[in-house]
Parts: sequence; C-alpha cells; structure tokens
Amino acid sequence: MGTGVRAVWRGILLALFFAAATALFLPWSAEAAKSKPPENDGPPMRFVVVRSSAPGCEPFCPEWISAEGAITPATPAAFKKFLKKLGDKKLPVIVTSPGGRVEAALELGRMLRTRKLDIGVGLTRFVECAPDQKGCKLDPARKGIYQGALYSAGAYCASACSMMFAGGVRRHVGQWAYMGVHQVTSHVTQQKITYRETYKVVKGKRKTVSRKVVRRKTVGSYTTTKMGKAFNARMLTYLKEMGVKKEMYEVGQSTPAAEMRQLAPVEMLNMNLITSLDATDVLVSIENCRTAAPAANCVLAPGKKLASNSYPKPLVPKGPGMWLAVVRSVGACEPDCPEWISAEGQVDETAPQRLETLLKELGDIKLPLIISSSEGDPIAAMLMGRVVRANGLDVAVGRTFFAGCKPNGKGCTGWQGDGRPYLGIAGSGGAECGESCLLVLSAGKTRLIGEGILAGWGASPALDAPIRNHYLVQMGVGPKVADATPGYDKLDHAALALLREGYLTTRSGSTQLLIDSGLCRMSPRPVNCRALR
Repeated sequence: MGTGVRAVWRGILLALFFAAATALFLPWSAEAAKSKPPENDGPPMRFVVVRSSAPGCEPFCPEWISAEGAITPATPAAFKKFLKKLGDKKLPVIVTSPGGRVEAALELGRMLRTRKLDIGVGLTRFVECAPDQKGCKLDPARKGIYQGALYSAGAYCASACSMMFAGGVRRHVGQWAYMGVHQVTSHVTQQKITYRETYKVVKGKRKTVSRKVVRRKTVGSYTTTKMGKAFNARMLTYLKEMGVKKEMYEVGQSTPAAEMRQLAPVEMLNMNLITSLDATDVLVSIENCRTAAPAANCVLAPGKKLASNSYPKPLVPKGPGMWLAVVRSVGACEPDCPEWISAEGQVDETAPQRLETLLKELGDIKLPLIISSSEGDPIAAMLMGRVVRANGLDVAVGRTFFAGCKPNGKGCTGWQGDGRPYLGIAGSGGAECGESCLLVLSAGKTRLIGEGILAGWGASPALDAPIRNHYLVQMGVGPKVADATPGYDKLDHAALALLREGYLTTRSGSTQLLIDSGLCRMSPRPVNCRALR
C-alpha cells in the first residue's frame, strides 16, 4: 500500500430519517388552533408614503409611511426595498396589522430601530384613491406619494405586530386604537427526507463525500404553544434590546392562542411598550411643521421654498454692543408668518451702521424693530432713531425668545444656518428700555411699550435736556414726556397713560400688535408678513 492507505472502498448509502421544520407565527384569531397554519391573515403588508391632506398645511406638510396588512416572510425584504427607495427621508410608520410571522416581525422591528423611525397604530384614509383601489393612478408629479388623513378608531396592532411595534423609537397607540397579544404558536411539520450519501472509508472510518436530498414527504404536522428555553430567551433579549419590559411577553404567553389580550394604555406605558399616552396623531400633526425645529417628517412641496428671499446674517458685535437679527414667528401661522428685527444689548456707537446694513440687505421688506436695551450711548441712539424714521419702521419694546440658540450665543448659526431666519416669539416679559432705548423708540412710526416693562430716563439722564428735548420734538414727542418716567421702574397702567399723553407711544398695546401670529390672516395684510412660496 504505497499510498499509506490500508483499505479504501466506496459505497452508496440511502439514509432515511425524520426531520422537523418549524415555522413560528402569532395568529390573532381562533383559527390559530387548527393543525394547519394560516397561509396569511389577509393581504400582505404594503408600504406607501402618505402626505397629510389637512387643510392649511401646504406647502410644508407632514408625511408618513402607511403600513397595513399581514406580516409575511417576504415583508422584511419588501420593507428594506421600500426604505432604500425612500432615501434619507425619516418618516414615522403608521401601522395596522393582524400580525403574522414572528421572525419577520422581529426583523422589521430591528429595521425600524436601525433607521430610528417612530411608529404609531393608526389607519390612513386616502384622499382621491387608495393604493389597493382598482384603477387608482396618481399624477406623475406626485412621485408615488398619496394624500390622506390619520384615524385611530378601528386601527389595531395584534399578535406579531406588537413585536414589530416594539422596534419604533417613539411608540404611540392612543385610546381608540387596539394593541393585542397572546401566546406564540409554533406549527411543526414532520417530513420524511431521503438522502443520497456518498462516502468513503479510510482506516476503518467512514468519511462523507457528498450528501443530496432526493425526496421529501410530509408525514404529519401539529401546533404547539410550548416554546423552548432558547426561543423564550431570544424573545426576551429582543424586547430588552428595544427597551420594553419582559412583562409584555409574559402577559402574551399567559393568554391562550385562541384568545387575544387587549393591553390598556397605562399598562402599555408601564411595560415601556409605548413611550407616552399621546395618541398617534402627535407623529403626523401639522403643528409639528409650525415649530422652531420642524419635525423630520415635515416636507416642503416640490418646487417650493421657505422664503422668497435669503435672510441677512445676524449682526453681532463683540462685547455687550447691540446685536440685530431677523426673526420669524413660530406661531401657528405657516405658510404666512410675521417677521421682525430683534435688537438687544447696549446701543453702542456702531449700532446705527449695523441697522443701516441690515435694512439695505432687506431691501423693500419693512420689518418692525423689537428692542430691549437698558443702557447705551444716547448720541448713537439718536442716530439709530433717525435711521428708523428715515425707513418708516414701527418700534416696540420687547424681548425675543428664540427657538434654539440666540444670535449672540456661542456657535449659534440660526435655524439650519442656510440663509433662513431665526425663529422665535416676542413679548414684554423681561424687556428693559433705558434712555437710549426710549430715544430709538421715539423715532418709530408706530411706537409701543407694554405694562410691566422696566423703563425710564433715569434720575440723571446721560444726555443734556435741551439736546434730548430738541430730538424728541423733531420726532413728534412732547418734551415733558421725560417727567412721566423720571426714575427706572416697571411701568404700570398710570405710567403708560402718561407716556401716551406725552405722545411717546402712538397707541395702547405691546409687541403683539406688530408680530402676533394671527396678523397675517387679517385684511389688509401687514407688510411684515412673508409667505412661503
């Protein structure tokens, strides 16, 4: 045996034995107890993008993914393909499903978490036509995006759907929707499998060369709700990974497969299955698109832009000098909102030039000046006032409360830093108006100062009375108005009446008369309203 092999021979062995192939599913009806597993629980889950049809939301509307139907083995692949086509869009998933295959549901849940998508139980009622409606053809300009509205009543997420649901980042059900769980049911199919195996024996030991299935024959099947330790551990690991307590799985496993346990809202919250008691509507509300930082699923209509012009950069000097920035209201006003120039800080000697620069960049757009300043250079204030008067600006004393960082904040670049305005609201609270501020206010076409503002010329004004009075007369303000606020204190109703009598203010009221979010719905429309187009 020159080869060193004492005995070599080949043979063919036909090996017959039983093998069990297991398919796991979470049915939601009594049909689950039958020996044969359901092929499906209705139509398989389909995915489409929906844009809100709510009145008044265009051109900046919320969109979502409508996911309705049974979870089948093919659903994860379909969802993966859908997400790839969706690109960078980050839309919440609105689901209604009777359940289906557990393994597929776990895969869907992990895909949701990887993409950091929110999920809610809800139904989409489509406008014009629905995806499964015969003859439904969308206008090509819509690019496959349907229009619709979200409804919670009648929506449900049952059985395996609950596992998919657990994968969402924010998770909402609401009191009118249904979340149900019950035992996992495993369907076991017994098959007789015939193999053709080729082997060789080397040194008395058999070594398989090849193995091929030549025949399969189903010889029996059965269903069971008894899950092994490995399966239970895998389910609990998944829920822990998603931040959901094990009680959810335990409640389901204690409910017979032929029944369904509806989870109450507070119960789901305690299990961490939902992240708040808010209804699913919070994910697709048009109000999400009217805030300082619009939700990621707020999408501008094709061909639209957020403003007719690029906004000038804020002018922020070093130190305590006065900074200037264009601000757009974050009230429920889109797509047509009031805007203003926020001016805060000391009125320094270069403040008049900064205001001129900003107004030049704005061009024909006339925005009111909302100012708050406790001190500054009165000569610079009068020069700034003359710029205000030359441009016909309205002025109100108030503070701007920014959504996000302030223009003078470290590293602050405004909303998205791409030529759009800062967003915020303005009011009298916390505003101040010293001598320099009052001099700027005096130049306004409309002049407003509200109750509770800390204001006054001061006991010892920095500016000589003759110079100040000459300027005030030029601006149409009576020189005796200085007597109305000899000190520096919060203005009450009586003090405001004196200011009005001295013509420092042109009417009663505060900043809201110039920048309230409802102004742009009035007729005539104020000049500081800018529409999205």
